Amino acid sequence: MKLRKVLLCCAVLLACCGVGRAVYIAESGVKISWGRTLMDGHRTGVQSVTVDNQAEALGVFDGETYVSPSGNRFTEGATPAVAAALIEVQPKMARLKEVIGYSAVEMEAYPPESPLSNLFVDELRAAGSRIFGREADLALANFGGIRTSMPEGPVVLDDILSMFPFRNVVVMTTVRGRSIKTLFDQLAETGSFQCISGARVVIKDRKVVSAEIGGEPIEDDRLYNFVTIDFLLTGGDRIAIGAIAESLEMSDVLLKDIMLDYVRRLNAEGKKIEYQTDGRVVIEN
Repeated sequence: MKLRKVLLCCAVLLACCGVGRAVYIAESGVKISWGRTLMDGHRTGVQSVTVDNQAEALGVFDGETYVSPSGNRFTEGATPAVAAALIEVQPKMARLKEVIGYSAVEMEAYPPESPLSNLFVDELRAAGSRIFGREADLALANFGGIRTSMPEGPVVLDDILSMFPFRNVVVMTTVRGRSIKTLFDQLAETGSFQCISGARVVIKDRKVVSAEIGGEPIEDDRLYNFVTIDFLLTGGDRIAIGAIAESLEMSDVLLKDIMLDYVRRLNAEGKKIEYQTDGRVVIEN
């Protein structure tokens, strides 16, 4: 994460392309302004770093002058210092720059559903079935648990660790259908929803119009095997699945390790990462 922050800082300084600014005057009279910077590397050609492409991706620093991948030379201001720090740390961070897979397209996570969030929660449900030895009917996770997008092209170890930085573990619960309906109603009231797998929900005017699990209407008295993460058991993102669970089993398997295994497995099979939306959450106007 520290390296990612340095990369972002470097990209800001090297791109230098403001695309918007806002100003706010506080009640105290203090003027606060902020802006956005397009980090496209148009001045430098800086790219994402892997284990083997440091000079090509970041350029070189000779002690005084930073020469960027595009050939531009920088001798003044913050750019050389930032570049020097970024280049210096690369050997120590090389392990995180190992290419572990490839993505066919860039994928972002956004509600009510997206290719990346669907991939994430489907893998969570599949992992829950494997870990606990019984079929999971449903999985739910929070969008806030996905911190960055999946890049197009080479995917390095740091991409996945930055995407899923928290030490959340996989949990299997059993929950009555009526309690799941109540949970879905509460999520619908937020105006977005969260990541779900194994279910389909249609929402209108912040109310659930229909909800299914496994392609069938939810049965009030049925106990469903419900996979989630420990963060959502006791109020994380205002979700408390533990309060409605009739049984609960914790694992020591981290969410990030599930995703790392998935990416490496695809790579071993010669496949690229790609996913899709499927209408599992529909919000009607």
